[in-house]
Amino acid sequence: MDPGCLGDCIAVFVGGGASPAQWVAVGQACQRFALQATALGLKQAFIKQPVEVASLRPELAALVGLPGRRTDIVMRFGYGPELPWSPRRPIAAVIAT
Repeated sequence: MDPGCLGDCIAVFVGGGASPAQWVAVGQACQRFALQATALGLKQAFIKQPVEVASLRPELAALVGLPGRRTDIVMRFGYGPELPWSPRRPIAAVIAT
């Protein structure tokens, strides 16, 4: 990751096709990226619109220099302020023993 990238960086995860195996591979790559970014103190957020509209996927792939590939996930990442964690219910409230 570029250490000069402080706020508005984009990661595009691209698969080789539209099969379940490819979707899992792209998801695993995204997960590894997100975990490493978190370890480095970076924040991440999904940007869904470019990949939710199927007709935009080829255009996005060409834009990132990978024409003919399938763009599956787009994430924004960078340094940002600390935010509070989402509230969680106690474990006993959601798991019956």
